[in-house]
Amino acid sequence: MPRGPTFGIVVLAAAALGACGTDRDATLVVRTTLADDLRDYVEDSFEGANPTIDLQFTEATDLRSLEELHNGGAVSFDVWWGASAESLERAASAGLLLPYRPPWVPDFEGSDESERSDEHLWHPTQVTPFVIAFNRQTIPIARAPLDWPGVFHHRWFEGIFALDPTRSEEGAYFLGAVLVEILRDYDDLDRGFDWFTRLESQIVRWVGQPQEAIRALRSDEPSLAIVPRADAEAARSTDAAWLHYRLPASGTPVLARGVAIVRGTDLEDAARRFVDHVGSVDVVTEAKLLTRWEPAHGEVDASRIPIGFEIDTPWTPYPFATDTLVSELGGWVSRWEVQVRAR
Repeated sequence: MPRGPTFGIVVLAAAALGACGTDRDATLVVRTTLADDLRDYVEDSFEGANPTIDLQFTEATDLRSLEELHNGGAVSFDVWWGASAESLERAASAGLLLPYRPPWVPDFEGSDESERSDEHLWHPTQVTPFVIAFNRQTIPIARAPLDWPGVFHHRWFEGIFALDPTRSEEGAYFLGAVLVEILRDYDDLDRGFDWFTRLESQIVRWVGQPQEAIRALRSDEPSLAIVPRADAEAARSTDAAWLHYRLPASGTPVLARGVAIVRGTDLEDAARRFVDHVGSVDVVTEAKLLTRWEPAHGEVDASRIPIGFEIDTPWTPYPFATDTLVSELGGWVSRWEVQVRAR
């Protein structure tokens, strides 16, 4: 898939210098929805390390980006960075991504490299778990639920805010991840929907955005919110010092953002360098500072993390199951709307 006419001059320039074996004076286009301050940091640090490459960002929703890639023909970006795990898995399943395993991705013990090419099509860069958030001014920390069974206690009857799977990508992912985990443990999808039916009886309101659920906790009524940790930490860092949360002891769904090289790029070498760069300790540390998401691989530079930056609590992630979510999530959301929400 060659680039569109907008990039013709860039392609010609790259071809003229191709004999040098590098993408000299090339423009690498990265599609992302990540925040401007993180983009600026990555642009400066990447171009500093790669002075012959001009890094440019474009922005579109994951859905629009997938539509562009599915349309075939010219592609308008070389790297997709910060997209959801589900979106990247959909692109991978459709053959729209190039395989590449950067050095920051750990080896898997006993794996056969030739049999794992499908797992090299995209890589998670940032993750954030779901938490049970509350207002510690209305709920003593000692009374807050320690785990998921605790949210079904009668004291939280009609007292929980959760993300609507039909109006929120995060809510849909939470639905799918819980169902996958219950299927893994019990091989019983009905049991999974029974879990959400019980949760529905505790819900005061299904909301469309994590920020809406967090704002609702400002009231004097004791209530809980099931939200991604990054949103809770972002609120704590600005105007919600009263906010606290629990990381469920038995494990919790985890949102993931990732990076991938787009099939059809003319700048594969430069794209690989970019993927290498965004997984570096320097970048993942800055990403945590700016977004409150955790690095998916490796450690951050602890010397750059301020004391009290976040609630320091260990947590156990549910295993990723993006392939199952891609194939089943649409049907599960529809069933949730009829079987659970309609109640």
